Amino acid sequence: MFSIGEFSRITQLSIKALRLYHEKGILVPSKIDLESNYRYYSTKSMEQATIIKQLKDMGFSLDEIKGIVRECSDDLELMRHVEIKLKEVSNTLREYELLKDKLELFLDNIYKGEKMNDISADIKIEQEEIGDITICGIRFLGRYDEVGPKFGKLFKICGHNIIGKPFSLYFDGEYKEENADIETCVAVKRLVNDKEIDCRVLKGGKAVTIIHKGSYSDIGQSYGKLYEYCRNNNMEILLPIREEYLKGPGMIFKGNPKKYITKIYMFYS
Repeated sequence: MFSIGEFSRITQLSIKALRLYHEKGILVPSKIDLESNYRYYSTKSMEQATIIKQLKDMGFSLDEIKGIVRECSDDLELMRHVEIKLKEVSNTLREYELLKDKLELFLDNIYKGEKMNDISADIKIEQEEIGDITICGIRFLGRYDEVGPKFGKLFKICGHNIIGKPFSLYFDGEYKEENADIETCVAVKRLVNDKEIDCRVLKGGKAVTIIHKGSYSDIGQSYGKLYEYCRNNNMEILLPIREEYLKGPGMIFKGNPKKYITKIYMFYS
């Protein structure tokens, strides 16, 4: 048995931390002297302390560590918790990357003296007659930033049959942070037979369109112009709304968001 001071030196955990872990039921001493209330730890406790330190270094909270210590009896169970944590960290990194892009774009606009929340006045709304096209699509419920991997799958399946630029169909009448009804699509020369995608003829019709130049974070302004135009001209908007990506991020390199070009279609009756 090791005293708490000896165990602290061995495990490189402070006595304060060891007492806290005891209170929370994470690392309980092997023996407690009833008269002196001294804590003693065994060799087995050293193994537990090593695991706890590793989990703490990997960003697990004390509550998470407590649950893992109680539940896990082998490396496979421990791996499952680490894999879940890795996914959480990856999602957080992605969110911070998006936030970083927004911060840099904001500062860049200020440095260049550009007005925020203002679209170039030379962007015009057009009325067009859109024809029917043969498409392949993947429809899903999710977030708007999940379209990239869906396009990757479409490009892989459809290959040389693809014609034109990729686009998305949005079936919701409002913005949704989660469970948005989206279909990523490509126009194709002929129908492609694959169970992972839906190939069909997409009907066209009358549409008002606008070219949005710049980051997707500002695209709401272009939508505002289209909604206002439709309202002023008594046009009833039909779903889905279409976004065609004339110039956007690649599958590997995302490029400069300020140079993205997106054509928005609102079909109407």
